[in-house]
Amino acid sequence: MYKLSLYQKVSVVLFLFYFGACLRGPIPSRQTPVSYQFPKSKTLPPHTSIKIIDTGTHLLLSGIKSDQGTNSFLWDTGSELSFYESGGTEESSTFALGGQSFTLKNMKGILPKSMPGLLGIDFFSENCIFWLGEELKRFPKDSPFCEHPDAYLSTDFKFLNTKKKGKNLYLEFEYPEGRRSFAEIDTGASLNLLPEGPNDLFLGEKKVFLAGNRIKTANHMESASPFYLVTISGIREEYKQVQYLTGISLENFLLPGDKDREEVWVIGLDILRTRPLFWDFTRGRVGIVHSKN
Repeated sequence: MYKLSLYQKVSVVLFLFYFGACLRGPIPSRQTPVSYQFPKSKTLPPHTSIKIIDTGTHLLLSGIKSDQGTNSFLWDTGSELSFYESGGTEESSTFALGGQSFTLKNMKGILPKSMPGLLGIDFFSENCIFWLGEELKRFPKDSPFCEHPDAYLSTDFKFLNTKKKGKNLYLEFEYPEGRRSFAEIDTGASLNLLPEGPNDLFLGEKKVFLAGNRIKTANHMESASPFYLVTISGIREEYKQVQYLTGISLENFLLPGDKDREEVWVIGLDILRTRPLFWDFTRGRVGIVHSKN
């Protein structure tokens, strides 16, 4: 698989759908990460730390050890299943990360050769995490941090309004102004998939490769008005100049009987990487550290 400037992925249920947009150069994101310092008055409960490598188009969880050495796997919360790629005949293999051993099945021909494996939403199913920049802190599900993260973080920590369908979580957003819907949280998607707003800036057409070797033209856009994530208390977290693709969404991949689904949009790294993110996979809760910028 040849290298693309943008690696964009969408997954639905148990089927993995990958598509890439052929770009002439990298996409300069307008979003900048917000720095964060843990309050010194609180000591975090026992946890393990995992190093995150942000390539600009995708995230890698590094330090994954096996008998063959140490690797970095794609972190993809849009996929329900974790797996690794191997040219061998073995059906599964054992790995270790942050002191935890786990076994992954071998699936061939899905990932680029530069990515030896993928860790999906099932990998953290018994944990809650706090992701800030280049570090991901993992806590066991019975940790007091998972139960009350707001007690350990600053008063700017806000729980987001979420909806759970199957194993996947969706965040409520407002865009364009006055229109609210839900979007899947997908760390495996470099850009967002959103409805188009009035006066949005057109950045060009992109050829998008869908599952089954289909090609579709998508518009690469930048929002003219603020994009909001909605908290459970009704506060709107503002993001300006959000970049997204339009003309494609999860509605392209809906299975028979799912035509009434509302959640056809995706929130990707363009938004997710900018705020420290709490995710409780057991309780289905997501929170961010509110930004005053």
